[in-house]
Amino acid sequence: MKFSSFLEDNSGGFSATRLAFLLWAMGVLAIWIYTSIANKCLADINSSVVTVIGILMTGKTVQRFGEKPDSAGDGSTAAKSQG
Repeated sequence: MKFSSFLEDNSGGFSATRLAFLLWAMGVLAIWIYTSIANKCLADINSSVVTVIGILMTGKTVQRFGEKPDSAGDGSTAAKSQG
């Protein structure tokens, strides 16, 4: 599995929501690891940070179910609606 495929939606396009979630989660993880090492104990993660992760995850889940897949896979649905 390619790493770049994680950032693609069902139609193969780039997903900014997935990128935002990935960057936020990796940033939180990096800062948490650094803070834990610096303090020599496991640091607490603020509830507002966890809330943002939850919002991003919920948004992506809702977006996923809201997408209308093109069953033919060739863009024929879009062509029918235009013409």
